[in-house]
Amino acid sequence: MLFPNWEYSLFYTMHKHLSIVAILFLWGGAVWAQIDMQAPVMSDAGLEAYNTYKLRQKNYYTGNCVYDSLVLLDGEALFARLNTLMGATNKIAQSSYSYGALRTRYFAVDRDLNNASNIITFYDGASIDGTWDSGKTWNREHVWPQSQGVSSSFCMGYDMHSVRPARTEVNSGHGSTCYGENYGWDPDDVGISNPNYNSIHNASYHGDVARILLYNYINYGKMGSASSDLYNGAAQLPNKAGSLYESLSMLIAWHLNDVPSLTEMTRNDGAQSYQGNRNPFIDFPDLALRILRGSLTTYSVTYSGAGTMNPAYTLVTSAGAVCYLRMSKGVHPSQVEVTGAQYTYDTSTGRLALTNVNQAVTITVKDTPTDLSDAAADVNSPSTKQLRNGHIVIIRNGQTYSLTGQRLQ
Repeated sequence: MLFPNWEYSLFYTMHKHLSIVAILFLWGGAVWAQIDMQAPVMSDAGLEAYNTYKLRQKNYYTGNCVYDSLVLLDGEALFARLNTLMGATNKIAQSSYSYGALRTRYFAVDRDLNNASNIITFYDGASIDGTWDSGKTWNREHVWPQSQGVSSSFCMGYDMHSVRPARTEVNSGHGSTCYGENYGWDPDDVGISNPNYNSIHNASYHGDVARILLYNYINYGKMGSASSDLYNGAAQLPNKAGSLYESLSMLIAWHLNDVPSLTEMTRNDGAQSYQGNRNPFIDFPDLALRILRGSLTTYSVTYSGAGTMNPAYTLVTSAGAVCYLRMSKGVHPSQVEVTGAQYTYDTSTGRLALTNVNQAVTITVKDTPTDLSDAAADVNSPSTKQLRNGHIVIIRNGQTYSLTGQRLQ
């Protein structure tokens, strides 16, 4: 399979910086560290495996569409800004794009970072041969089903961001059934089928589904007077509650509680190279609720203290959200307090999960400057690299760290 020139350049750059995969010469041979494609892109494992997307984001969101400008908007104003961006960058309406063309382009978009001959399939995260075999092994899944107004002869029916490769039996299992937990079809009932999957990452395809439906809305839908030339009358997301998905509150809960994975971010880059535009809700998950806040009960989120929170939520619903907390050098806070919600926090990964939100949420990192300086000193000490349990670790002063500087047990 011949990839476009950008694929070769991208692979070489990330390979050179140990971003995709590292080769260690141990026991006289080469050992390849395997990547969990379901790892959240903002987790330690995600950042170690793939971070080139940051430059592509910077170059895509420019002018009045830089993140700092987008987060000042909400509702129709934010919808209009993103809708305009999609209309200006999405090339899908050009004659060179079609439903049939997708069959040979998934290699460069849904690629498995562990195996250039394979693609990652939707709903189950399986790594399979990406060669098209007329649908015997895998076919093309319309995440927004054709029965809900998406014909394969129209742009939305062959948009790379919306039509995903799925194993044939899994696609048949979904059909056109409404997405849901209490009724309908739940993609999590399929389960992840990949030997590289690590359950610590709590993989789900809930968020993947939600972000695709949200993407279709801002590309092909309309809010108030805001729409582009791609508007088709079928992608009115709020109007589809009960037929396309169970409820708007459930859809947003899926989005907020299943953060973007390596699979989503690598294909976001690949889809941009293919048709020109990105899915903003993969890049900046916090924007979705800002658009739809008028239709939902929301609670504010305030973060204080050292480090960063990613995604940088300022709003959540009662169902809560998942985010990752990080200090400088990749060290995670050890002292975190939350009010306004129940929560669980893992100091080893920085994963914070908010649940049962009932008022404004405050997240406070209590680590002192002394805590941070000690951690930075440890991380900057002389080190050696080893391979443990298929992952590269760094040994400094008798302590074990991930490549991003997170101290391990």
